[in-house]
Amino acid sequence: MVTSYNLIARQRVERFTAWSDAVFAVAMKVSKNACAEVSRATKISKALMIALVSGSLLFAAVENAQSSSRIVSFDSKVVVTKARTLEVNERVEIANDDGLFDGGFHRRLRLKPASRERSKPGSFESFQAKVDGQDAQIKATQENGILDIGIAAEGHGWTRGNHIIELSYRAKHQFAVYGNFEDLNQNISGDWPVTIEKATVELDFPSGMPPRSSISADTGSDSTFQFDCVQTNLPSGVRFETSHSIPPHERLFISARFTRGYFVADAAEDGMHAVFEKYPLLFPAIAVVVTLVVLSAVAYLLPPTGMPKYDAAPRWVHILVVTALPGTAAFALRLMYEQTVMTWRDGEQMVGFALEHAYIFLFLPMLLSFCLAHVGLACVMSVSCGRWLRGLPTPKWNWVPVVALLVFTVLVYVPTMCG
Repeated sequence: MVTSYNLIARQRVERFTAWSDAVFAVAMKVSKNACAEVSRATKISKALMIALVSGSLLFAAVENAQSSSRIVSFDSKVVVTKARTLEVNERVEIANDDGLFDGGFHRRLRLKPASRERSKPGSFESFQAKVDGQDAQIKATQENGILDIGIAAEGHGWTRGNHIIELSYRAKHQFAVYGNFEDLNQNISGDWPVTIEKATVELDFPSGMPPRSSISADTGSDSTFQFDCVQTNLPSGVRFETSHSIPPHERLFISARFTRGYFVADAAEDGMHAVFEKYPLLFPAIAVVVTLVVLSAVAYLLPPTGMPKYDAAPRWVHILVVTALPGTAAFALRLMYEQTVMTWRDGEQMVGFALEHAYIFLFLPMLLSFCLAHVGLACVMSVSCGRWLRGLPTPKWNWVPVVALLVFTVLVYVPTMCG
């Protein structure tokens, strides 16, 4: 019986051993195949990585490879009219050594948007072009605020060597007009993928150089620039010349600031805006007349009731005049002090600047009184006019505070009118 059990146990052990050997053999085969696959995947990933790195290096090399084509010279003459119109004449000499300009010459101009300081968006018109002295065709396209002026060569494209492109156009609404000054900030040379070996710009003012103007030129980019141009003053303008070549994607930039009063908008194009700019006192004069007419109409429609009150001045107008007089007088005397004593002692002053910033708690009541003075004087004139239109006697005003308030109000405007 024991022998029988031993025989059965031995058979089971032999069977389990054979089964485990078979499983081990299969496992070894699978592991070898897996290792082979892993090795193959590793080789493929290494190959892809090498190809990616090589491609990146090749792309960087192509990107950094500088074209042998270039702009030999870029000369711009800008005639600035009193109507703020720019008459631009550009002469560009290119060297098409490696065929960069085979597709044509493209002059890109940025279109300035309309804003609070610019009544209309910047525009360009009246284009004319020549290539090597021959008239050339122009194709203008606009995209993303950029106007592309394409000048194609005749025949089968541009030949190797140097070519001269002459381009003229008119630019409008390039100025930013502020309260007391106006700016002209202009990218003269534009953005090019090649080097500009030499660039010049000349600003010419046919009516004479604007007084108290400030004009400068810089080279570089919007973030990094330097004022390194050679400046030459001309009888009616200024000329700037670069002192070194301009690298790709950098530019020659003009920054100019002018005092208000020299330039006047074109009435035919800007209408009443130009009229008010040419006659700056016209708008306040119209505002005063309209206000007086409205208040006089109110005074005419609302006459005093009762005969004894026909020649009586309204009490509320008298209170308004007396209330506005002290602050307006202090305001006028302070500004007169700055224009005389402080100017003689310390030199030219920014009239009202110190009062506004250093004595703000005094300045605000003075300013409020000055505004009330206008209302009080307008009411005096309107009530008198309204009574006169009805055939009633002129009210018996206390003319001493009324005349004093009028004098001090006029004195406040002296710095503005003299400036």
